[in-house]
Amino acid sequence: MNESLFSWLLDPAMRTFYGYWPGCLLIALIWAVFNWNKRSIHIKELFNKSYWLNPSCYQDYLMIIFNRSLFALLSIGWFVITISISLQVFHFLQLFGEATEPNSVANNWTILVVYTVILFLLDDGSRFLLHRVMHKYDFLWRIHQMHHSATKLTPLTSLRLHPFESVLYQLRSTLIHGTCAGCSFYFLGFQADSAQIWGATIWVVAFNILGANLRHSHIKINYGVFEKLLISPSQHQAHHGVKTMNSNFGAVLSIWDRMAGTWRCGKKDYAFPKEVQSLKKQLLLQDIEWK
Repeated sequence: MNESLFSWLLDPAMRTFYGYWPGCLLIALIWAVFNWNKRSIHIKELFNKSYWLNPSCYQDYLMIIFNRSLFALLSIGWFVITISISLQVFHFLQLFGEATEPNSVANNWTILVVYTVILFLLDDGSRFLLHRVMHKYDFLWRIHQMHHSATKLTPLTSLRLHPFESVLYQLRSTLIHGTCAGCSFYFLGFQADSAQIWGATIWVVAFNILGANLRHSHIKINYGVFEKLLISPSQHQAHHGVKTMNSNFGAVLSIWDRMAGTWRCGKKDYAFPKEVQSLKKQLLLQDIEWK
C-alpha cells in the first residue's frame, strides 16, 4: 500500500492497523480473566484517558505525524530503490551463469511456501541485527534512544522513532525485498510471491492478530515454554527496562537472541524511564540521562 499520513492505521502490513486492535483487546481480556483480582487494573487503565493523553504519548503522536508525512513524500523513491537493488542482484548473479528462462519453472504452492519462509527468516533476522547494532554503537544509539525514552508504553509507541531510524529500517526492508526479488528472477525466471492476506505477508498478519500490539503496553503476557522460540509482549517490555534494554532484540523469533546470548525471560517486572525527555534534545541526537 502506498504511504500516506494514515497508513499506520489503514495498512494491514502495519502493526497498528485498526483491524488488529479488537483481537489484541480480546487477548488482554483473556489474560486478565485468569487472575482478575490482580490484572483487572491493567484492563481498566486502557480505558483511562491518562494512559493515552500524557507527555510521553504526545511525543509519540508528534513523531507519527512527522514520520508518516516524510514517508508519504518518499514512497515512490523506495519503490525505485527496491527495483534497482533487484536488477543489480540479478545482473550480479548472471556473472556465474545464465538465468533461468521465463516460464521454464512452474509457479506452485511449494515455491510459495519456501519463498515465504526464506523471506520471513531474512526479514526477521535482519531486524534483529539492525536493532542490536543500534544499541552497540553510540551514534546509532543516539538515534534509537528516542524509542526507549517513552515513559508510558502504548501500542502507538512502536511508531515512536527518530526519522533517521525510520529511514534505516526502510533501507533494511528495501535491501531484503530487493535482493529476494533479484534472486527469484534469476533462479525461477519470475517474481515469486509470499503467502499474503489482505495484501500483507501472512506472517505479519498472524503475528499482529496474535497480540503484537501488546508488546508496547503494560499487559505482561508471556508465552511460557514458547518464550524460547518467540518474542512475547513481556520479553519486549523487558527490553524497554532501563537496566535490561540490552536484551531481547528480536522482532518475532527469540532464537536470534538465544544464539547471540542476549535472551532474557519476560517473567519479571522491569522499570521504564521515569522522566520525559526533551523532544528537541532527542531529535538533535543529544545524549540523554536515563533515570
